[in-house]
Amino acid sequence: MPIRINLLAEAQAAEEMRRKDPVKRSIWIGAFVVFLVLLASATLQFKIIAVRSEVSGLGVQWKSIEKRVQEINDHRNNTRDLEHKLSALNQFTTNRMLWANTLNALQHVPIDGVQLVNLRTEQTFLLNEAPKARTEAGVSIGKGPSVTERILLTIEGKDYGDKVQSYKQALADYSYFESRLHKTNKVQLTSLSAPQLEGGRMFRAFGLQLFFEEKERHLHD
Repeated sequence: MPIRINLLAEAQAAEEMRRKDPVKRSIWIGAFVVFLVLLASATLQFKIIAVRSEVSGLGVQWKSIEKRVQEINDHRNNTRDLEHKLSALNQFTTNRMLWANTLNALQHVPIDGVQLVNLRTEQTFLLNEAPKARTEAGVSIGKGPSVTERILLTIEGKDYGDKVQSYKQALADYSYFESRLHKTNKVQLTSLSAPQLEGGRMFRAFGLQLFFEEKERHLHD
């Protein structure tokens, strides 16, 4: 049986050891990992550039409509203010003081010995500043200013029989005035003169003031 001798066996063994060298294999693996990292980094950078481009485009679009949006918000606020003012005017129209009813009530409070000489009315409106409003989405939100209505009726007359106190109490107790006058300050005697002679009769001039309940009206109601 012939004997075969492989003269290249040593060289082949050395080559096989070089192919199986763990250091070389680690280098290849490391290079592949670095490639993957670089690829991921490039992909992330591309996404960042794309997002920045999109944000820039949205910013340009917003700039193009920002002025229009502001105009719409201003128009909405102006419309709301007009609606508030119309509401307030409607309140003053429908809830205004009807002096005919007051004069009619005075006719139903007669007192013998008391003669009315003069009536004077005073109706004032005090503007109350509105609290500071907050703004949401360019729209002003909050209560508007209010107006306090104050009504004063002054009566001047002549008392021929020391009846002024009775007349004062009768006014305060009459149903019309009782429901409309101020609860703690209804009728006040503001003046009472010394006795005077007129046509053979003695009288004293007097003055009364009737304070009506204050009413507060809001522009936003």
